Amino acid sequence: MDLNINFGITKDGIVANLNKKQFFLIYPAGIWGAYPEKTKAALFDNLAHLLTINAPLVAGAKKVKYNTAKPIFKPFFDEVVRKSLPHAVEDYARPTEEILKQFSEIKYEFSGEPDKKFTHEKDLEPSEKSISPLSFGKDSLTSLGVCAEIGLEPTAIYINDTVSPRENKLKLNRAKKFSKRFGINIFIVRNELEQLNDFEFWETDETCIGYTHMVTGFCFISLPFVHKFGAKYIILGNQQDMNFSFKNKNGFMTYPSFDQTSEWMLKQNKMIKEATGNRTAVMSVIEPVTNIALTKILHMRYPKFGKYQVSCDCLDASDEKRWCHNCNKCARNVLFMKAFGIDPKRVGLRNMLLDKKNKKLFSLFGGKDVDCYEKSKEARDQQLLAFLMAHENGERGRLIEIFKNKFLEEAKERENELRKKFFSVFKSKTMPKKIERAVSSIYKEELSDFV
Repeated sequence: MDLNINFGITKDGIVANLNKKQFFLIYPAGIWGAYPEKTKAALFDNLAHLLTINAPLVAGAKKVKYNTAKPIFKPFFDEVVRKSLPHAVEDYARPTEEILKQFSEIKYEFSGEPDKKFTHEKDLEPSEKSISPLSFGKDSLTSLGVCAEIGLEPTAIYINDTVSPRENKLKLNRAKKFSKRFGINIFIVRNELEQLNDFEFWETDETCIGYTHMVTGFCFISLPFVHKFGAKYIILGNQQDMNFSFKNKNGFMTYPSFDQTSEWMLKQNKMIKEATGNRTAVMSVIEPVTNIALTKILHMRYPKFGKYQVSCDCLDASDEKRWCHNCNKCARNVLFMKAFGIDPKRVGLRNMLLDKKNKKLFSLFGGKDVDCYEKSKEARDQQLLAFLMAHENGERGRLIEIFKNKFLEEAKERENELRKKFFSVFKSKTMPKKIERAVSSIYKEELSDFV
């Protein structure tokens, strides 16, 4: 099977035509139209390919034909998919070698006019402003709080990928309330192109291979906002845990999400700088801190933002409204909040430490229902420390009892080591020194009592 995807530019974004159906990337009024026409042509080619690069993988196609030109950043796009596939197949049946071979054999053909390059307005000087893609998880909410505190004037955007209807409906509702509560504009981008990378659209087996391009896609989708608001930074919510590696089921070294590692952020930064004439950079202001530390920072330094947290990715397969209460992400959030004496009810979570059945959701207990974010040694050790802290806070529950019987001795012996590792402020690879000093000061202030 071959795919033929024809793209066009609309007044508000991009349209893709496939099998007599149309899929739109729609920007808010005044954003896409303000982007310079010559530069728009280059962005169009890159967005068209990047936002559909996984479609043939998911559909099982051997060739995809575009009416656009070959994008100048195609080697980078190929690299992020290739290096992300080992984690994308980790929880599914297909072997890593097989999916890597399939990707290498796909033929992407481009028929558009070549050599379109990003041009730059000489008199356009960016200011200390930032564009922050917002998911309402703790990483993006903390990033927004930090940017606001250190004076980076964040403009928030929410990208509605249209493939998770219930999750998007919930988050769009929260975006409206959040914006009204804090007076922060949240611009909504509707990305129907994402459906072409989704297994349900193609009626194939469930898989995550369609999402390996997404965070890099956020960077390029943000470019018209960068131009409109004269922003100097694109802020990604990537924390230190994304750099903790593990070997996947086939022995490939991988990461929880390769496109969120510091290594890949440096590549994203290189592309965005080239696309903006070195005016705009990609970075993460939460890069120096770990998952457990972020829970403390969000809910104790930015508690008003923290109340809006939604971090569950399983809502479309659940009857629950805000959290499914049946995945390792929900379980981890409860545990980390309990570690600091924070009531999970403040974000609508029930106490998942009470029931023995939830043991399967924790990597510390060898749980089988955990995703790639929980498979590194560091993820397991963070849970070891969090259970110890929750126990010392007087927390009760069936899982606390299991922890006491099996892991309390280890946790006490390693407590100093674990605290030093997970409450330290790591060195940043993506932030300018001035910004790194400002955010490190915040983190050291918040975490000094726990090291």
